[in-house]
Amino acid sequence: MTLRLLHYADLEAAYDVPERVGRLATAVRERRDDRTVVTGGGDDTGPCVLSFEADGGHAETFLDAVAPDVETFGNHEFDGTLDRARRFAAETPPTWLCANLYAGDGNGDGRFAADATEPWTVVDTAAGPVGLFGVTTPALGDIKPGIGLDGRDPVAAAREAVDALRDAGVEYVVGVSHCGDDDPIARGVDVDVVLGGHVHEPRDDVVAGTRLVRPGAAGSHLVEVRIDDDGATETRFHDVDDHEPAPGLTADLRDQLAAVGLDDVVTHVDGTVNRRAREPSPVGTFVAEAFRRAGDADVGLVNSRTMRDCGVPLSGAVRRVDLHSLVPFPAGLVTLALDGTELRSVVAEAGEGHRDQDGARWNGQFAGIEVDWDVARDRPAGVTVAGAPLDPDATYHLTTIRYLVVEDVEFPTITEANVVEDAGGLHEAMVAHAERVGIPTEPVEWFRRVGPE
Repeated sequence: MTLRLLHYADLEAAYDVPERVGRLATAVRERRDDRTVVTGGGDDTGPCVLSFEADGGHAETFLDAVAPDVETFGNHEFDGTLDRARRFAAETPPTWLCANLYAGDGNGDGRFAADATEPWTVVDTAAGPVGLFGVTTPALGDIKPGIGLDGRDPVAAAREAVDALRDAGVEYVVGVSHCGDDDPIARGVDVDVVLGGHVHEPRDDVVAGTRLVRPGAAGSHLVEVRIDDDGATETRFHDVDDHEPAPGLTADLRDQLAAVGLDDVVTHVDGTVNRRAREPSPVGTFVAEAFRRAGDADVGLVNSRTMRDCGVPLSGAVRRVDLHSLVPFPAGLVTLALDGTELRSVVAEAGEGHRDQDGARWNGQFAGIEVDWDVARDRPAGVTVAGAPLDPDATYHLTTIRYLVVEDVEFPTITEANVVEDAGGLHEAMVAHAERVGIPTEPVEWFRRVGPE
């Protein structure tokens, strides 16, 4: 009998559009039977408006309605306190799998939430017993500085879990991963399938005989993997828009959004504005300009990784909740002093080897500057501020989110030593800018690629 795996991951801003989450629930319900295992690949509780403006009840509502067999932790399960993450594990229906996260520095401290999670589990189905383990990105400490959790090697954790599952006599072994890059698991461990997340670009590949899939972000697709009696795998992506929203779940989430009181209209958009910020974009430029004005700075910057796309363009009346959804994190802004050489480095870091969550190569939305990007050399060929070429000895002021001062992966040039003052809250800045000038719909003009592709 063929085993069926139904997998979602990175729901994140889908909660800001309750119908999207309701459609996903229907897609699961219509395909689930006694030979099916339902899995969540992390970041399935946020970030979204409700994950910061409420107490997490939105995720509990979804998990109660869908009742997946297993979930694993993504980095955004830790946007709140560790106690909230423990509560998700202890009080929602799925078995939360956590094979490689340890409390403290990992030197002798126990596995995170060991009383509420498992490193691996067995789900009995009509197709046979299915062994599952869950792992989280080992970069968690870099993404969440000071979190107090140690992400150990996911391959070693997977290997230990698979040995235990084989000893338990399972017929299939499935990894549920929030690592982004699951190739090392496929090459290092004997598993049938790795159901992934963290990177928002969909994937369906076979590496070293292991099927690797990712469904994409914001609940747009439910991915189905079938394993037949001979071990052959087949993948199908189901568009959730082909399904009707589950009425009860959708209504509950609508009520929760209404209760946070962010429905006031702040501006109007003639036409549509795509929320995606994979490349320099109108919506990204709007946010960066809001930051620049809030700090009365020369330059504004928001990293693309901070922005979220719930899948519905901005159009017509734009409410405060829509702006919160674009950048859900309730972060403070800081204004920095940088010399011209440092500012050029910040621009270069926006296009360096790390990829944003949609797989794109650009991680900086700027305002106040113009950039010519040398495609062949993969670096800035020219940068101007207020129409003048960058002066390496001049001092420039840049306003951005405080997180970029704390982390040292995305923009390592920016440090606490550059901070000159706080510049208020980012949501207040975005609302004020939207009320003042609206949201642009025209293409971005400050960024140009130059040279041969």
